[in-house]
Amino acid sequence: MWRVSLGVLALTIGCSSTDDATNAGRAFTWSEAAPCPVARFEAFGVVIHDELWVMGGFLSTKLDVTKRVDIYDPRTNRWRVGPELPGAETHAGVVNVGEDDFVLVGGFAGNVLNRITTAGVWRWNGATTAWSSGPDLPTPRAAVAAAIIGTRIHAAGGLAANGNLDSGEHLLWDLEGMSAWQGAAPLPNPRNHGGGAASGGSFYAVSGRHGWDEVSGDDPAVEAYDPASDTWTARAPIPLERSEIGASTFTLPDGRLLVVGGSIPGKKPSPDVLVYEPRANLWSALSALPVERKGAVAARIGSSVIVTTGSPTSTDPSATTLVGCCL
Repeated sequence: MWRVSLGVLALTIGCSSTDDATNAGRAFTWSEAAPCPVARFEAFGVVIHDELWVMGGFLSTKLDVTKRVDIYDPRTNRWRVGPELPGAETHAGVVNVGEDDFVLVGGFAGNVLNRITTAGVWRWNGATTAWSSGPDLPTPRAAVAAAIIGTRIHAAGGLAANGNLDSGEHLLWDLEGMSAWQGAAPLPNPRNHGGGAASGGSFYAVSGRHGWDEVSGDDPAVEAYDPASDTWTARAPIPLERSEIGASTFTLPDGRLLVVGGSIPGKKPSPDVLVYEPRANLWSALSALPVERKGAVAARIGSSVIVTTGSPTSTDPSATTLVGCCL
């Protein structure tokens, strides 16, 4: 259930009528938490057992990279070091495939200025606490939109093998019995650095940009893919186009999509926190971040939204962690 009040979305997720009454007048607010041990931007993230994993990223304005993984536990407000990345350090697609496991898809290896895209696919197995390689993508790619529907991982769009041109390629890998990726209907409007999420059995590609044009190349398009018909449908565009939201776009338990920050036209970081309701095909907003942020890692844990790292300018790495409460 949702309502709009004074331009800010009031969220109630899975609440009883008593909870609704309690939360009806509660504002969504932000507070600062323990900073990430390593300042970075354009890292990628995943939630495992209510902990946020922050992986890879750029360490400096020179776009030096790291394979380091840091894990945040919001219950203790503490960080610890996780397992080092086996492959690309930035721009990988990340998909949860269970409580313990996740899959990394493609990405850039090393300094992005070298444009070394990868085809590598890696799976973290929580039971064995080890990485294993999955089937490579047919061609290297980076900055894809990725999500899972049922047992099938979808990866669409992104930067093509040369690291410069947009790709409309849409691939899927069924974790149950499929030994290779197979093609599906291509993304109608190829773009990169957008968000990917799944809701209601559909796969959503959210905004993004064309090529490396960070000044005027952002695109507000939102498209939904229906696996049953193998078709894409245009949906309500995001209110203000943005890119660098691959690690800050995710699905809420009730099926809505949340998009945090990003790079908006003019190569400017944004403080926006936007919510998309697929059933009504409408966008609204939560309280904005207290600081602008692009290339951040964001996720929902419990009733909170955790936002960490990213850049408040364009290429200056941040370690700041913010907690939004309460959903």
